[in-house]
Amino acid sequence: MRAAPQFCPTEGRRPWVSGRAALCGLVLAAGCAAWQEPAFETPAKQGPRDKPDDSDLAALVPAGVETVIEVDMEALRRSPWTAEALPDPDARMRDRKTAALGYDGVADVDRIVYAVTTAGVAAPTIVIAQGRFQTANVEAAFRDRWANATPDKWRGLTTLASGESALGTLSPRTFCSGAPAQVHAVIDRAFNVGASYWDQANGPAGPPGTLRRELLAAARFTSPAVLATVVVDDQLRARVGDAFPLPRELRQVAARVDLGLSLDLQAVGHLDDASAAAALAQRLSALLSDRMTRMALAVLGLSELVQSVQVSADGTEVRAHATVPPERRQQVSAALRILVQALRGQVDPRVTGS
Repeated sequence: MRAAPQFCPTEGRRPWVSGRAALCGLVLAAGCAAWQEPAFETPAKQGPRDKPDDSDLAALVPAGVETVIEVDMEALRRSPWTAEALPDPDARMRDRKTAALGYDGVADVDRIVYAVTTAGVAAPTIVIAQGRFQTANVEAAFRDRWANATPDKWRGLTTLASGESALGTLSPRTFCSGAPAQVHAVIDRAFNVGASYWDQANGPAGPPGTLRRELLAAARFTSPAVLATVVVDDQLRARVGDAFPLPRELRQVAARVDLGLSLDLQAVGHLDDASAAAALAQRLSALLSDRMTRMALAVLGLSELVQSVQVSADGTEVRAHATVPPERRQQVSAALRILVQALRGQVDPRVTGS
């Protein structure tokens, strides 16, 4: 994700490469992470807008994207589950990052969307961020990083581009970054022009917007802290490879995290047929009960989370749910804090074990 370190509140992560580590990565990514549900208007019916609309960041994601992760940074800052893990304890490094980005990636961002294209790591990640920014500072930081950046206009909005990297300002509170063509596509979506990720065809599973709405409606909370939606295609299966081979029948995956008194994780996978769903549910249950998986998560201090995961098949869907009660919050919060520091290169994650 080459663009992510430039304009996102956290540094880019390299995917883990073993099967058990891939599972750990899924749990951790969900655990780190109140917006209205997008209406997913049809451009042909609604027509282009005269002004950009940035009220719903998810609706700005264009077609051609594989994975979308929506993060409510306000919820993460408020929640005792995650609040201590967000700030970088190294004040000098934090100041350097703020200067390099033109904003504080933790304090100034309220909502952010990451969208990975079907090219995966071969193309920059699309980032759509909303918060309290000084536009001039964000643009100056981009120019400092890319000295040959050239300004332009797209639908009347300011853009900067240099090679594969671009920045677009949708409003004083919202900007997007990624490849130039993708930045243009995000701006198009703000004007209700162009195809949406949520409406793109995906075989018998239907468009990803359907699964997202199902997951939003199924949870008892209305405002997830993190919501992820993935279209599983051949490119993704090839990138995952032997780490955790994905069934050819698996078409979509969505997951949400809620941070209330308890930490709640819900995930849904949509497959082509019921027999494939039953086989995947059995395989996941076996992996979660595997001794080595539990040991790997225990090293990271997250054994409490994996012990609460329940997996079941429901027709052509596989569902997973986990709830960590408030009395376990201290252990999980401490584990998340140490893990984030490890990802920043500040500590050895093996110092914790529970």
